[in-house]
Amino acid sequence: MKGIFPIFLIFNLAFVHQIQAQDTDPFPFDTSHYQLREVVYKSTPQAELKLHLYYPQQTRSQPLPAILFFFGGGWSGGSHSHFAPHSKYLASRGMIAVTADYRVKKQHGTTPIEAIQDARQALNYLAAHADELGVDFSMIAAGGGSAGGHLALCTALIDRFDDEKLDYSPKALVLYNPVVNTTSAGFGSNSLGKDSINASPFHHLSLTMPPLVIFHGEEDTTVPLSNITELQQELTNLGVEHTVYTYPDQKHGFFNVGRQPENLYFLETLYRTDEFLTKYGYLMGEPLFDLPLPKAKK
Repeated sequence: MKGIFPIFLIFNLAFVHQIQAQDTDPFPFDTSHYQLREVVYKSTPQAELKLHLYYPQQTRSQPLPAILFFFGGGWSGGSHSHFAPHSKYLASRGMIAVTADYRVKKQHGTTPIEAIQDARQALNYLAAHADELGVDFSMIAAGGGSAGGHLALCTALIDRFDDEKLDYSPKALVLYNPVVNTTSAGFGSNSLGKDSINASPFHHLSLTMPPLVIFHGEEDTTVPLSNITELQQELTNLGVEHTVYTYPDQKHGFFNVGRQPENLYFLETLYRTDEFLTKYGYLMGEPLFDLPLPKAKK
């Protein structure tokens, strides 16, 4: 539900860390129309964690809808740059896209529980500082791929690991081959041990969940397609708005840049992401590109 909040912000670009884009990705659209700002949202014993905010190039006096992305990597590795291509595109479309650092095993010696804590605090920081960051408090979505999709779901569903009161929940979810079941029936039970059910979004679904879209390869052997179809059935039973796209012959990570010639499935899933975000008011107008797109099952 949209809220009404007072608007006082006009960006002071003297305090914005800008990167003049020099993108050369072979996409059918220009990816250079953004400004990048970085802020520390959390200091931990292992590292300072940042939000990387991609703004539309033109300065706005009113807050904009935003989406916060979490990278994949099995809670073990990865980088915020995973969703930089998506973020540059969405900033060029007129919203704010944000990629988050969070702690991972290989770099920080941490578990998925710390990753969940970081993800939830990242979202709550973005909401708490919405005015100064130019974000519309009532229009913050979360998204991610694989383990990052799990973290996005956790921002909406899993609060038992919070070490402080965190109230904000995402208003929409964009999920690319997400980990949805962390028990032995899905992915992650070895990493989570005794908390495999406690951290499993499938086992904590809610009537109040936001609308979501899922993109999944039918030949995914990391996150079984059965996990997604079971989730879809439960969402239907709960009456939660959702759309699921499945892609024949595609494996885990199929949506990433560079996986296919001419970035076919990156572009297809990005186009559908644009449609979803437009449907719920995060974007306006038409996508920046149109292609003969492969047919996904919906």
